[in-house]
Amino acid sequence: MSIEKEDKFIKELMGKSGVKMPFDDFEEKLMQQIHREAKTSHSFLKDVKLSWFFFVVGTLFGLVLSIVVGEMNKTIFGFPAQRLGLVIQAIVVIFLLLQFDKLIRLTKKKDIL
Repeated sequence: MSIEKEDKFIKELMGKSGVKMPFDDFEEKLMQQIHREAKTSHSFLKDVKLSWFFFVVGTLFGLVLSIVVGEMNKTIFGFPAQRLGLVIQAIVVIFLLLQFDKLIRLTKKKDIL
């Protein structure tokens, strides 16, 4: 008799332990959100890789432009080419430092995701 009571008691407890979903479509919405975040993470990684590629291309272009303008013996827009080369080099260095810092932060953010 006590075994039957225990079985009945366990069945009642198991019936009460069922978790009710807050909304009917809760699971579907949650899975959609997970899929959206996975797509966003994938596209974010792709964008970071492209950013590094164009950073390197821009760096090489800036270096070549600085060298070419610095070795010219002409005047450009009324300025001697050597001075203009120094101005271009300064701009390239400032740009490189600012963009490199941003790319490092962006890459670290990628690791967090």
